[in-house]
Amino acid sequence: MQGFAVFDLIIISITLILGLKGLFRGLIKEVFGIIGIIGAIFVASRISKETGELLAPVLVLENEATIKLIGFVVALVGVWIIVYSAGIVVSKIFSASGLGVIDRFFGFIFGATKIFLIFSVIAYALYQVESFRKVINEKFATSAVMPHLISVGSHIIKLDTDSLANSFNKAIDTVKESPIVKDATSNIQENVNSTVNGAQEVIQEEIIKQVEEKIEESTNMSSEEIDAMKEKLKNIANKPEENQ
Repeated sequence: MQGFAVFDLIIISITLILGLKGLFRGLIKEVFGIIGIIGAIFVASRISKETGELLAPVLVLENEATIKLIGFVVALVGVWIIVYSAGIVVSKIFSASGLGVIDRFFGFIFGATKIFLIFSVIAYALYQVESFRKVINEKFATSAVMPHLISVGSHIIKLDTDSLANSFNKAIDTVKESPIVKDATSNIQENVNSTVNGAQEVIQEEIIKQVEEKIEESTNMSSEEIDAMKEKLKNIANKPEENQ
């Protein structure tokens, strides 16, 4: 019980502490900051080539990929600075009009909500994994915050795990039915069969060789025994003659 209370306290504390950033920055700066990042990526991805071509003669660039990368980075930073500067100007105008307190209050709400939504997405994504789901159900069964994180996260992202599993299985089946995979499997099977047959032949030859050696040893021993028996018979046959 204490562990779960600590978890709830940690999540709430982090949310409130990071929400203070929005309190100091204000709603307008927070919103313009997010718009600046998203907008900068959106714009930079579309004008990166043109921007890079303008900078190529100055930086003496020839590689097309490098030109496009430099163009993207410069455009990204440029657009973000423009949007962020606009946010600062609007925020100062807002403060000058006597609405600075409202701006900061909603900035705190916006900042805390943003952090809580991030936690919600992470919690819901982990909850879709079977192993994590069991741990969450067991360890956080009495948590007051976890159910809300999962519930909010489910409205932000929709993860159809069954559909993902079916798509994954279809992809595997498609790969299995691929001619390249079939040929590779056939070649591997042929190599395995060839190796097994070769090993069997070697083993059979070794067994036959050992059997032949044993037979030869047995034959040699029988000959010696036969010779010894002949000597004994000769001795027995010679004894009556000596007695006469």
